[in-house]
Amino acid sequence: MTNPTIRTTGLESATEDGNDMTPTTRKTLHQNIFSKLRPLPFQYHWTVWYEKYSESSNFEDRLYILHEDVADIATFYRVYNNYPWDKVKLRDTVHIFRKGVKPVWEDPENLKGGCWTFRVPKIKSQSFFHEVAILCMANELQAALEAEHDHVLGVSTSARFNSHLISVWNKSGSNMKSIKALEDTVIERLSPELRPTSSRSYFYKRHDEHEGFKEAVEARMKGKVEAEEAESVVRSDG
Repeated sequence: MTNPTIRTTGLESATEDGNDMTPTTRKTLHQNIFSKLRPLPFQYHWTVWYEKYSESSNFEDRLYILHEDVADIATFYRVYNNYPWDKVKLRDTVHIFRKGVKPVWEDPENLKGGCWTFRVPKIKSQSFFHEVAILCMANELQAALEAEHDHVLGVSTSARFNSHLISVWNKSGSNMKSIKALEDTVIERLSPELRPTSSRSYFYKRHDEHEGFKEAVEARMKGKVEAEEAESVVRSDG
């Protein structure tokens, strides 16, 4: 198998004295990240999920795993480079989340969180998602939140008619310093041609501000109680 490659256009780097490097010595942000990560696993393991659009509030009805354990950059590119991105159906979503965290509001890690959502023109959406995913898995986004005691939990891309909604999820939806730091880091680290041209094209929203949040949480709690009761019956019968 050939080595995975980075397929993005890059940010211009600067020399230590602030002058631009020549084209022959310039490296992209993601090439630098890739070279650092090549011999090492990611700090966190990641799971790639596919979510089929459905009116159901039960994640079991709409989510399934594409790859359960993405532990390093090579594994990521084996999944990413071989996935038929052009076949993602309208309103379906692909998520890349920390292993053990489901990409649903009612997951315990997401209950008090929220996400930045960017409406990205279809022509730029794949490059945008690719760069944000690398920044997420390579811990570049998490590093910006360490001082605020927050966590980046995952990224998502959801297909729309002429755009994609690309989201970055964090754990603390009430930590304004963290939310601002995450916004600034995403904007600054994206390649210049991918950066939003207007602040109206993206927004932050807590999960509990969404219609259906309460019902989803209640359904999860009901399911948990029923599972515990069933387990208790099995134990007593044994």
